[in-house]
Amino acid sequence: MTWLDQLQHQSRQFRHRALDRHVRLGVTGLSGAGKTAFITSLVHQLTQGDSPQNLPFFAVVQQGRYLGGQLAAEQALTIPRFPYEHNLSFLQQATPQWPPSTTGWSQLSLALRYKAGQGLRSHLQSHSELELDIVDYPGEWLLDLPLLQLDYQQWCEFSWQLFAKPHRQALAAAFSSVLAATDLTDTSEQQLQSLTEAYKNLLLQFSATAGTFLNQPGRLLVPGELAGAPMLQLLPLLPEQLSQNSALGKKLANHYQSYRDYVVKPFYKQHFSQLDRQVVLVDCLSALNAGAAATAELSQALQLIMKSFHYGPSSMLRRLFKPKISKVLFAASKADHVTPEQHQALTLLLQSLLRQPLKQTTYQLAKVEAMAIAALRASHAGYVELQGQKQPCITGIDSANGKKINLFPGDVPATVPDAAVFSKHQFSFPSLQPLPLAMQANLPHIRMDHTLQFLLGDKLI
Repeated sequence: MTWLDQLQHQSRQFRHRALDRHVRLGVTGLSGAGKTAFITSLVHQLTQGDSPQNLPFFAVVQQGRYLGGQLAAEQALTIPRFPYEHNLSFLQQATPQWPPSTTGWSQLSLALRYKAGQGLRSHLQSHSELELDIVDYPGEWLLDLPLLQLDYQQWCEFSWQLFAKPHRQALAAAFSSVLAATDLTDTSEQQLQSLTEAYKNLLLQFSATAGTFLNQPGRLLVPGELAGAPMLQLLPLLPEQLSQNSALGKKLANHYQSYRDYVVKPFYKQHFSQLDRQVVLVDCLSALNAGAAATAELSQALQLIMKSFHYGPSSMLRRLFKPKISKVLFAASKADHVTPEQHQALTLLLQSLLRQPLKQTTYQLAKVEAMAIAALRASHAGYVELQGQKQPCITGIDSANGKKINLFPGDVPATVPDAAVFSKHQFSFPSLQPLPLAMQANLPHIRMDHTLQFLLGDKLI
């Protein structure tokens, strides 16, 4: 793209924002929360699944005013494109698979056309248009945002407090021994790389362990274009080593500062400071499966992350020069992994996990909604007869063995259970594969129409 093309692209976006015809949507969630599936489904519903039968609670569709959506042809060539078609192909196979996880940031732009339902535009224009930008990035990178509030010493202390938790302690012991035996006067490339590899292996073990959410720095796990960069030689020294004012400690502190200044801050400025609307996806069920410490860590991770965003009501000047997130949808993903009558409890559990962030965003006058959704429904709900009584159940394909299952997954607690409950009860909500799709079928979902109405309904009137 030439400088002239870039200027024209930026000029068009500025004009659309001035006319309130542009929305930048950020899809936020930790690794495994379902961001890729959510964006794929959202794009599909707006471009192919826009029928009243499929989206009954999306007002612009239900009123017959939605003319359709298309992937924008003019997305800047310098912006990585979200691989929508590639992701969709995984779901349309004879044996469907979940799309691969995100490994770098990307964006997808859509042009949505509709007939205005009120005002002068409804009489003077044949159609109106809304430009929608959807931003995606690895969940691992999201966890770096809290580093902006910590210096190197504080991060080391925070990390080792975290590593002392019951579900992390055993894995962290070997790395702790390596650090204890380290020569703090040695800042050679060989030692730095060796220690970094040891710490990266620890993070990989953590990320493979259910219920460990706060793994920092995220770029050690998903480096993207920074693979091999010296500033990724980064690890937390033991708290007792920090007071020694060592050469190695100073070197690592410099790397940490560089990482914050040249990776985390630009990442935030480029991808988050311009957001208008936000979806926060949370996998509550996997945390319950992993136990009390995991559920507490999920709540802690979400609270730390949400402090990094700016919320508040929108206005023309703010949209143009200092946008704030005016609407936030907190979504409990994988609602299809429980029976429908458990969805209310799942929503209440989400609110319990996010009590402080919900208060924060509401206080800042952003519009907030919480709901249980399934961007891509992977089960059918029904009933089985047991001892003469009907019992709710779901039918799906078990991810572990590819076999069909028909079961009641269990009750969802409406609040975060205390440790005593976890000690007596093991939650075991299933992991499901996507269901086969009929030819040209819409992607099945739960409440994606409610989601679209909350996020975009006020822009399509």
